[in-house]
Amino acid sequence: MTVTAPPVTPEWKKWNPYGGSIRVEEDKWPDIPCSASRIAAGAATGCKTGPLLSYAGVGLPMNDRSPDLSNCKMAHDLVMTTLGVLAVEADVVVVDPYLITAIGPQHKGCAAQAGYSDLRDDFPDMNQMTRNGGGWRNFAESGDLTSIGFTFGRDNCVAFEKRGPPWKFGHIYVIHASICRKGGGAVGMPEIDYVVATLLVRTYDPRGNLRGPPQ
Repeated sequence: MTVTAPPVTPEWKKWNPYGGSIRVEEDKWPDIPCSASRIAAGAATGCKTGPLLSYAGVGLPMNDRSPDLSNCKMAHDLVMTTLGVLAVEADVVVVDPYLITAIGPQHKGCAAQAGYSDLRDDFPDMNQMTRNGGGWRNFAESGDLTSIGFTFGRDNCVAFEKRGPPWKFGHIYVIHASICRKGGGAVGMPEIDYVVATLLVRTYDPRGNLRGPPQ
């Protein structure tokens, strides 16, 4: 079934649980070495980083151990790559669940979030690939994955959200990605599974972390 994508809602009208914008803006985000990106994929063609995100403070548990609500820093990084005939762009919001800074551990509400908006509204504005897409169809939800098909020029594509392991009141990470198959071939769950298996999410945060990297 093909559906018409709804008009894109301006970012400033959207509520999100983070203390900052979560819109992927490839032209504004600075390039970073892919070795420093919190998300990577094989021989990536480019990586970028967005503004650090924090917790907006809604529903903060009263027994939080952290002395400072600001003690929550989540990375929002982006990787672009080509995997054979698949063009891939993926971003991740990720928290280091074991981060310890000079003011202590992160507060208990610090987690990547999902389910706070309708993804059918969000997917068309997810990244530069989806913003140029059309023919939205086959919205599906299953377990920790939500996906929708679309077309980009002559290519068949899919956009998806992959939710990582549960952590506190959310997840350790949430991935948003788009895949387009060059040449017009089909793209579906086999391609999604392949890309998810290829993506590497680095949960360890080296910035101001008193805990050493995992061995």
